[in-house]
Amino acid sequence: MAERPAPTDPHPWKPFRSELDFEVAEFCELNMLNRNSTGMLISLIRRCMFNPDSFTLTSQHELDELWELASHKCTPFEKGSVMVTYKKVDKTYDTYTRPLWNWALSLIQDPNLATCFVWDAEKAYKFNGESYVQFYHEPWTADAFWAAQVSLPDDPGAKAVCFLISADKSKLSSFGSQKAYAVVAGLANITADIRNSTRFGGSQIVGHQPIVKDDPNEKDKPAFSNFKNIVWHAALYKLLESIVDLSKVGHWTPCGDDVLRWLFPRILILAADYEEVCVMALIRGLQGLYPCPIYLSTEHPLRTSAESQQIIATARAKRTKEEREEHLKDHGLRDIDNVFWKIAGSDPYKAISYDPLHADDGGFWGDHLFAQIKALVEELGRQAIVQIDSHNLNHFETVMNTSFNDGSKHEDIAKMMLFVAHNVLDDDAGLLLLQALRKIHCRLCGNQHEEKNWNFPKMHARRHAFQDIKNKGAVRNFGTKPSESMHRPLRETYHRMTNFKDVTPQLVKHDHRRTVAMFVREQIDALNKAPADTNADSPDDLEASVLSNIDIGSKLRPVSFAALEDTMSKDSGFQRFRVKFGTFISDFLPAFGYTLPNGKPLSFDKDDTVVPFQFLTVHYDSLSTWTPKKDLLRCNPKFNNHPRYNYVMVKTEGTPIFARLLYMFLCRVEQKFHPFALILPFDAPTGHASRKDKALRFRRVKSKLRKESEFISVHSIIRGAVLVPDSKNPGEFLVIDILDTDTSPRLKTLYPRDHM
Repeated sequence: MAERPAPTDPHPWKPFRSELDFEVAEFCELNMLNRNSTGMLISLIRRCMFNPDSFTLTSQHELDELWELASHKCTPFEKGSVMVTYKKVDKTYDTYTRPLWNWALSLIQDPNLATCFVWDAEKAYKFNGESYVQFYHEPWTADAFWAAQVSLPDDPGAKAVCFLISADKSKLSSFGSQKAYAVVAGLANITADIRNSTRFGGSQIVGHQPIVKDDPNEKDKPAFSNFKNIVWHAALYKLLESIVDLSKVGHWTPCGDDVLRWLFPRILILAADYEEVCVMALIRGLQGLYPCPIYLSTEHPLRTSAESQQIIATARAKRTKEEREEHLKDHGLRDIDNVFWKIAGSDPYKAISYDPLHADDGGFWGDHLFAQIKALVEELGRQAIVQIDSHNLNHFETVMNTSFNDGSKHEDIAKMMLFVAHNVLDDDAGLLLLQALRKIHCRLCGNQHEEKNWNFPKMHARRHAFQDIKNKGAVRNFGTKPSESMHRPLRETYHRMTNFKDVTPQLVKHDHRRTVAMFVREQIDALNKAPADTNADSPDDLEASVLSNIDIGSKLRPVSFAALEDTMSKDSGFQRFRVKFGTFISDFLPAFGYTLPNGKPLSFDKDDTVVPFQFLTVHYDSLSTWTPKKDLLRCNPKFNNHPRYNYVMVKTEGTPIFARLLYMFLCRVEQKFHPFALILPFDAPTGHASRKDKALRFRRVKSKLRKESEFISVHSIIRGAVLVPDSKNPGEFLVIDILDTDTSPRLKTLYPRDHM
């Protein structure tokens, strides 16, 4: 073999400045690190250069040992097994669980979470102008939490620890041959902003259920179905075992606030798709006489654990197998002991909850209503779904010819479709469909349609929604959204960090490492947290400072009035920008207690400058929950390669109005910077509401002409808003009121006659 000639280029790594620079760049590309991960890697390398003694790792083996030593900072998974006999053959399945009480104590005893816990049930009321009306939001404001506390011993230290448990299979491989069956737990005593987050204290994977492989020879056989259910409940007992006895006698525990409490674990909420709910309730599902896991029949009261145990006991007393089976069929139950019956003060039939993600977004909408809309609309195109702009929504290029397995994507499409399809679905059938879609978002029953059978379990589940809200609080408390969000990390772990064989132990290992890393990171951040900079007058510090109800970010270099007017000369909204702003600020400053320099109206020279900024966080209190909220707003000609000029609700001397941000900037007056915005007001008259607008409860607004733009103080922005243009009526927009619980009550205040 001929020898390869020596390379002629002595520095083949150029234009990289060194061979090591190239190797780092090569590593990033080969391992597909995104921009943020690459930046973090470079930052870590440079920190090692400046402080080499701080980095001591020498090998992967040493790193694995350190992860193992750190694993006990958080409740680790324990490996166990269950053995179940099927056709006289013992079958063993591995289980991986975090003992539930140990996991709960790690949160309860954490001083950093102490202020996030609520230990006593509450009843919350609002005054509606005539009387006080009870409302429900967090679990402790609802009836089930109240009932749990009332059932405890008469001791001031006795408190209920209320668990939320959900279980759901997720596909790991593209063809679904590899699956994970994660069990997720949360504590209803923790505030929702923590409980539903990815922070430490939020809902977390606490177990992996074994998956019994389907056998073609056993398919649809009742005995094999029972076997799979027995395995599920036997495996879940490994998770619940640590709270079984404690649910009866309680446990005196020093909590994170140094208060000793007598804690009683309770299962308050069970959340799952219908398939998993059938397993939790041990009912026979669609093929059974009573497929509802909550009610035995429409006329019968709620199922109870005591009644179900009595039914099974009666069946087992029958003389023959056929008689036993017939008795159980009459009640839609299986001859299996439910693991949740072991937990005192807990009832699976009361805990099982309506799940909007699967019942509405992936069920009623995704499988049924969306299909009906597709049948009527061949191509909606890019009309408006891609025009709806909110940081809380997924963004889509097209939806009509694309299928989605993610329930959260169906949720966002359902929310947006109402406001973009109304001009396409303009006949009576289309209007009925859109009215049904509107009612989904109000959590009411949908309209009937002659050619469609709406009698399916996920539709029926919505009948329980109102009672679940009374028992467990707002829908966000008992849905599967937090657990569904954990599917993606599981899939990414499977594809990037396993050898695709015997994957569950590998998933468990890396999930626990991420939990430990999150816990340690929050501890480090708390330790290193610097006091906030109180100098709010310097524009250099404004990105990190809070100005009343706003945070300012993405600050640009100062620009002169002349340069700004020249750049925007073709935009009528910026005509006479300098002069109009001088008139505005001369009226604004005295109205808000500021003295005009020399007591004269302000005028600006062409060379005077302002400081533009493109990002704004607005803080406000929700009218529905009275809790702090924030909206992230942008005013950017090229955000992710697209212009983004968000809509806002603005406080005025009269009624608040909607508007669109055109430009945001800081102006310095006598050494103090004031934040302002140029907006396009949406307060032009729209005329009388049409029949369709009334039927769909649309709130329509109309923009003024572009040249009628106005200036406002950024502090007058109440909150962000989401509007969608009406394609058939230029200049008119529809206010989207179903993305959160705050917009609708604000609209009721603005337009009370429309909400009678």
